[in-house]
Formats: sequence, structure tokens, C-alpha cells
Amino acid sequence: MSTSQLYFRRKIGDALYGQVRECELRPTRAQEQLLPPLPIGKRRIVAVKTMSLSCAANVRSMSDPTRVMDDPLQECRVADLLSNAGGHPNVVHCFFHFQENDCIHLVTDFCTDGDLYTHVASAIQRGAMTEGWSIHISEFGLSVDANALCLGRAGKDYYMAPEVVAGEVYDPVEADIWSLGIMWFVMLTGSPLVSVASRQNKAFLALEQLQVTGVFESWGFDTKLSPSIIDLVSQMLKVNPAERISLVGILEHPCLNGTAAF
Repeated sequence: MSTSQLYFRRKIGDALYGQVRECELRPTRAQEQLLPPLPIGKRRIVAVKTMSLSCAANVRSMSDPTRVMDDPLQECRVADLLSNAGGHPNVVHCFFHFQENDCIHLVTDFCTDGDLYTHVASAIQRGAMTEGWSIHISEFGLSVDANALCLGRAGKDYYMAPEVVAGEVYDPVEADIWSLGIMWFVMLTGSPLVSVASRQNKAFLALEQLQVTGVFESWGFDTKLSPSIIDLVSQMLKVNPAERISLVGILEHPCLNGTAAF
């Protein structure tokens, strides 16, 4: 695989260590066998994420040593793991990745409707929400072994669990449940819960007193949302990670198993 097989169409956006572009892929016959079939005459459009290894090294050298930064090589490893496991319909599939000079290139699915934030914002401005979305997740440069404890601040402050912010050794699954809870909270209310989950933050101290249920009430969302979704998000956003609902508990919650209103 080489960049000579990729025909640039447009820039999609910037990445931490480079950019993401929409390209036409012209694979070899051998490569074509590894790709999903296309209708005759249709061009194969892909998204190509290009990451500069020297840029990644420079960013990491200038970053806070307590903060974990995206690792381009880890993103490639996870892409291979996902592909070898058969992929998932809601995860962006990486067809190929290769290194050319200083850059790593990931050739992936092209999601025609853009990112979720832009799509939701546009729908809200129009006053209508589209049903039946198919959401795909990507970006696995911060991925870790789910069975290993972690140390170091990773991700954006808004979504970082309290134990991660505090610099403690933490369970990545429990920390991710907090982050998922924050994502849900933002989608339901349109606002982050706190700017950073630290006891140096007054809003976080208030959260510890009120709990998330109290925040929903004080913001007036207890009359706009179902008790079921408030209960689920509140269980995901327990400050003490040992008290958070598990992933199995989330999937079995009445809000998601169809026994309660969303």
C-alpha cells in the first residue's frame, strides 16, 4: 500500500498529529480481495488519517508528563485487533495502515454524514431530529488493556473521571463508564456536568453534595427526562468508582432493555 494509490478529494479535518482527508482508493487486485464489494463503476471512497511520527514525538515531549497522549502505533495495533476479531458495525473499520517516510496512514471507512456533533447541531437548528442514525466510533490512540490498571491523565478534562484527574491508579473500565455517563449527560442537557472533576473545582464539590440526581433537579431536567434515564446516568456518574454501575448493569438497566421509557 502506498500514497500513490490514494487520490485526494478534500480535507475532512485536522488531527492531533496531522489531518484526515477524503480520498479515492485505487487498490491492487490483491488488495481488492480484502475489501467489501462495490457496485460496478462505483468509486471506492475512503477516509485517510495521516499522522506525523515526528510531530507526535514533539507533542509528547512538550506535554505535561502526567498526561497520557495519543499513540499512533497503538492506534494501528488496535485497528488490527478489531479487524482480526471481525470488526463491529458501529466501529469505523480500518482497511489498511502503512508507514511512508515520517507518516503513518490509516485507510478507513468514510462516514458520509460527518461527525455526530455537527449532525446533531444541524438537526437542532432545523428543529427536527432524524431517527435511525447509525453511529460509528473511531480514534483508539489512547486505548489500553481493559484488564490492567492505569496511571496517567488521559482524554479531555470534561470527560475525565475523578480518579483519573486525581492522578490515582485506576480501573480503565470504571473510568470509561464515568466518561460515557458524561457523554450522555451532555447529550441530554446540552452542557458538561463540570469543567473538571476535581475537588479544587467548586462545581465538583457541589456535585459531591447534590449527586447527579440533584443536578438534574436543580437544572429543571427532572420534569423533562424520564426517571429511568436519570437513574442510569446518575449510577454511571458516582464519584466513587466502586459504586458505579457496571457495563453489564448498564445493558440490563430498564432504560436500555426496553422495560422503561427512555
